[in-house]
Amino acid sequence: MRSSTQVKAQKPARPADVVDRVYEAIKELAVEYRFKPGERVNEVELAARLGCSRTPVRESLNRLVRDGFMTFVPNKGFYSRELAPESVQALYELRASIERGAFRWACQRASDKEIAAAAAVWTNSAGKLDDMSAVDWTQVAKADEAFHLAIVELSQNSEMIRAIGEINDRIRFFRVIDLESKRRRGSTYDEHAAIIDALTRRDEDVGGALIERHIIMSSAHAVEVTKEGLARIFFGRTG
Repeated sequence: MRSSTQVKAQKPARPADVVDRVYEAIKELAVEYRFKPGERVNEVELAARLGCSRTPVRESLNRLVRDGFMTFVPNKGFYSRELAPESVQALYELRASIERGAFRWACQRASDKEIAAAAAVWTNSAGKLDDMSAVDWTQVAKADEAFHLAIVELSQNSEMIRAIGEINDRIRFFRVIDLESKRRRGSTYDEHAAIIDALTRRDEDVGGALIERHIIMSSAHAVEVTKEGLARIFFGRTG
């Protein structure tokens, strides 16, 4: 007689579970531009690579269209998102607007303990280093994302939290490039310290302005980030 463990092990995965798994796998590829900008996605090859049928692949790609990672052209198929300075700048402008509003609600709604915990998300994981050339900017980007998300979560606004999570996914590829650029290297730590100070003092106006100025991306910098992104995608080159 088979054990209950054996029975469970042989139980087939639910279709919804398969779609979720495939979606996360394809999304990870899309987030990091493993599909080149404007590249047509081969559903058959992708299904073989992920060990599934085309159905969960197609369902996942449709979800990624909704999420802004893919486009769909009737009678042609799915294509990876393009990479253009205007779209990068637009995402950062949207992010700045949401985070500035969230900062105001955080000042009004969060407890002192919650504010201290949000500040610690940054200070505990990204202490300032004297030699900036030795910084692992991928880790700094992760800490930066976690810190900014922690502030938005203090707003207690579920829609803002959801929206910023979606934006974070779409800018994750650019975040490292942005943070390690000359424009950011000497300012990120100091700007975060100023934001934390304003949050601790519950200064909505000063903190909101700091958040917006910290995030916002000029047209020229968007072009710089886009060029570096394209170099990494097509040539694997950094710097």
